[in-house]
Amino acid sequence: MNKESSMLKERLIKSFFRIKHLTLALHTDTYSSMAELKLMGAIQGNSLDCDNNIHISDIQNLLYISKAGVSKMLGVLERKGYIARDVDKNNRRTLIITLTQDGKKKLNELEKSADELLIKITGQLGEEKTEQFIKLVNEFADIANDVAKQDIKQKLI
Repeated sequence: MNKESSMLKERLIKSFFRIKHLTLALHTDTYSSMAELKLMGAIQGNSLDCDNNIHISDIQNLLYISKAGVSKMLGVLERKGYIARDVDKNNRRTLIITLTQDGKKKLNELEKSADELLIKITGQLGEEKTEQFIKLVNEFADIANDVAKQDIKQKLI
């Protein structure tokens, strides 16, 4: 590996840590966790008498986290009094996750805070650069996932 590509690799790794630090910085009482916000937003339409509820597997796919990660988040939200977990009467193996009244209030607060934050960020970055950033992050994630899958297949052969 030449010096130039080695420096690029180091800058890329540093960028990963900066993004990780950013997600931790946004995880404050003011902004809470964007993941919690997305989870609560996803389940806001859930109800005990609905056939189209969002389930744990849907949340996993939405947030790109494991079942254990979803369970941990649900536990935190339940302890805060923002969600309730009930067993589905039609399928006892399925949980129905709903927002409590406190959860609905908190979701509104979080949405307002997140909107304000994202408006400030996109206002400074600009719409075009924000679109470029989103495109590049998604493209990078797709390529990284493909490379990881190929590496796993290679190791299994």
